Amino acid sequence: MSTLITGAGLIGCQTAALLAARGEPVVLLDLTPQPGHIASVLPLKQVTIEAGDVRDRAGLLGLMRRHRITAVVHTAAALSTSIRREPTLAADVNFLGTVNLLEAARSLGLRRFVYASSTTVYYPIFHRPHSQPIGEDFAFHSVSERPGSLYAASKLAGEFFAQHYAQAHGLSIAVLRYSAVLGLWAGPNHSVPGRLMAELLGQGSGDGPVHISDPLLMWRGGEDFIDAPEVARANLAALDAPALPSCVYTIASGRMARFADFIEAARQLQPNREISHAPLPDTGFAGFAHAREVPFDTGRARAELGFEAQHDLMQSLRAAQRWVRP
Repeated sequence: MSTLITGAGLIGCQTAALLAARGEPVVLLDLTPQPGHIASVLPLKQVTIEAGDVRDRAGLLGLMRRHRITAVVHTAAALSTSIRREPTLAADVNFLGTVNLLEAARSLGLRRFVYASSTTVYYPIFHRPHSQPIGEDFAFHSVSERPGSLYAASKLAGEFFAQHYAQAHGLSIAVLRYSAVLGLWAGPNHSVPGRLMAELLGQGSGDGPVHISDPLLMWRGGEDFIDAPEVARANLAALDAPALPSCVYTIASGRMARFADFIEAARQLQPNREISHAPLPDTGFAGFAHAREVPFDTGRARAELGFEAQHDLMQSLRAAQRWVRP
């Protein structure tokens, strides 16, 4: 019995580390695995590393048979930065790659499939006022509130296919919508939260002042964040849950954080560093059009997966400090 984790990024490696710590065999699949990056999270001897492409359906099936895979955590994806350069990645990697894995899971009768989705699927509805935390079965208008990016569209399409595979083929599937993930590591840190953390902690500035000016790294209103190790813990909770009645779960803190909260936390950690920023843009987090004022409802994850976020912003920033190059 082995678990396949697709994507040897921060979340994939953190998840592999938790499984390995339990003594479970783990196969970590990536298009171009970087052993040095993986080794910064867990000892290489604790995991089997495979180079492979989620676009290769036959290759995936062969690999899963060879390693006797019984569960999958699918985190591999092309992110928005790559998709803006090459739009077809959203379809070929994010959507068809997910379908390939679902089909392999169906063929092999896997016991559990965990699909990493994103709370960006919620963002278009923030132009409407909300007074209560937002749940998984949210109402949206399929045209005027369609996904705001090809990345979000590909994730939502993957969700729909996952739910159909669960219903039609009896697969035990957990769709986890990760909120904005906080964390740095030895590998690439291209995410908006990662870039913001690195800049606030003095990446490339030595002991000098920090000034945040990129409008993507500033926002009005709030945002609901989750720490990368917490996401890995949620992945294990989804693997272990005896049943998944809701299928779709939001993995978030259930708390709002404003840009000013990040500034204040960074100043507390670095009392001798001057930290300033440009005027805030008229947008929500990561340049999305609408600011938001309410967090996500995390009740389903708490009730059905036994998962509840424990971290706070200061803990996340403190943990990130070791990866910042002055």
